[in-house]
Parts: sequence; structure tokens; C-alpha cells
Amino acid sequence: MTTTTPITPGAAREIGVGLISVGWMGKLHSRAYQALPSVYPELGIKPRLVHAADSAEDRAAYARDVLGYAKAGTDYRAVLDDPDVEVVSVCAPNLLHHEIGIAAAKAGKPFWIEKPVGRGAEETAEVAAAARAAGVVTSIGYNYRHAPAVERARQLIAEGRLGRITNVRATCRAPAPDRRGPPARSARPCPRRASRRPRPGGR
Repeated sequence: MTTTTPITPGAAREIGVGLISVGWMGKLHSRAYQALPSVYPELGIKPRLVHAADSAEDRAAYARDVLGYAKAGTDYRAVLDDPDVEVVSVCAPNLLHHEIGIAAAKAGKPFWIEKPVGRGAEETAEVAAAARAAGVVTSIGYNYRHAPAVERARQLIAEGRLGRITNVRATCRAPAPDRRGPPARSARPCPRRASRRPRPGGR
């Protein structure tokens, strides 16, 4: 038997959203925020697109005129200083993640930051330390972490049921665009990542 959380009409709480960088990923974040009330109505949350920033003026205008942000400009600091912004998506180029992540933490804004957080372990650790010091909630854009298969694998590893893990290789499969044939034949591999120990000789 499946149980669901009761949904009370009109009970959704608005959350002011700020966006830093209006490129391809920034557009995806914006659409996801807009879809949230219909996809996850049980959360009782209604994101409100408040303030966007991009160093390119035409992209800032796009955020305001097309995506629907109430305000837009070219300085990301204005987004972080906006009292109506309650959560921020950091979708800027990778080399700016460290600077903006620390600034968002110091501004007291919970933020979602795209990967990589920093250009190396040191920068990433500095962003994490700033977030901990500020007591803000953060998330990194590793989208597959909540996929059921990944969560199951994590559970098995955490419970020690797979022994000592020294090598991981994983694939995912998705339907081909033409969707012809049975799923097994019409499947195409998703991008694959592998982690393994270096072999002798550096190969």
C-alpha cells in the first residue's frame, strides 16, 4: 500500500531564488525551479525567481525578459545582497566557483553550486569551510547521487556487504532517440566514468 503526504491547497511557501550566470546550466536551473511545484507538490514550496546576474548584459536581460526573474544585472554581488533572495544557484564558469561560493556563504545564502566546487582540493575545502562557518545549507550538482541504483550501491558499501572497494566501473543506459525495438536493443550507453588504481609505469 502506497501512502502519500496530504497536499493542502494554497499552503505552498514561496522561496526567493537567485541565479548567478545565465548560461545553459542557469537556464536549466531556472526551469527546474519553475517546475518544482508540479513535480513535487508534497514539498509545499513555490520558488519565486527574484534576481539573476550574468557578466553579459544580453544574458541578464534574457533572465529578466524570458526566464521571468524580477531583477537582473551584471554583478553577482547584487544577487547575494538582495534580501528577497533566500537560495542561490551558482552556475558560473568553473574558475569562479571558489570566489562565488565563499561570497555566498559569507552572505548567509544557502546555495547549490555546480561541479567542480573549486579548481582543486584546497579551493573546494575553503568553500566547504566557509559554508560550515556560516551555517548555510549547500549542495553540489552531482545529480545521479539520488538515483535508486546509486543509493542502493552506497547502502551496500556503507554496510560493508561488498567488502573493501578498490575499483569501480559503472554505466547507465537510456532509450535511443528513435525508441525502436525492445529496450535492451534500443539502449545507448550514457557517459561512463571509471575510477581505478594507477598501473605500474603510470598507465
